[in-house]
Amino acid sequence: MVNLFVPPSYMAVYAKCVDASMPAFDPEEWIEEGKVYPVKHFSEPLNQGDGFAITIMDEDGVEIHPSSSHWSFASTRFELYTLHLN
Repeated sequence: MVNLFVPPSYMAVYAKCVDASMPAFDPEEWIEEGKVYPVKHFSEPLNQGDGFAITIMDEDGVEIHPSSSHWSFASTRFELYTLHLN
């Protein structure tokens, strides 16, 4: 079982895309390099050297899923930023 981490209400997490290269499969939705996306939640790393999976949203708050079998993106494609809100 993989734990999901949801940012608490006093924190906002954003992901800036640094790698928009296309995957081996044909995605239904994809990301744009240089664009910043709100992060809905992220997972713990599956393996020691691997990144983790992040679920991002568009401007309307709708989750972006590459395909019906891939619901998240690899964290290695993004720079993550955390804002602590008052």
